[in-house]
Amino acid sequence: MDCYRKIGIVGCGHVGMAAASSLFLEGLASEIILVDKDKKRAEGEAMDLMHGQAYGSRCQVRAGEISDLENASYVVISAGVSQKPGESRVDLLNRNITVFKSIVSEFDKYCPDAILIIAT
Repeated sequence: MDCYRKIGIVGCGHVGMAAASSLFLEGLASEIILVDKDKKRAEGEAMDLMHGQAYGSRCQVRAGEISDLENASYVVISAGVSQKPGESRVDLLNRNITVFKSIVSEFDKYCPDAILIIAT
């Protein structure tokens, strides 16, 4: 890769880790920061990806906080809550709006120029 490119992944569930794995394997980032409310999960996922470094990527992957996304080029947001049994899609949307607002409000401080990619 010719340039330094930091990419953040917020939400380390199936969707977030699929994005992180693809970015890692394709060598599309020089650094990937995994952010999740479950910090141990983010750390474990980062270690798993780093163990695959021998298969082609020199990308550094680590767990972090929203503040670690400072100067990130891109941020993939895949965080959200799961639908509860019997919950309407509108109620689920309203709960996820709360999660989304709490995450996005921090981006103005740390990565205001990042391109946001939202997985809905």
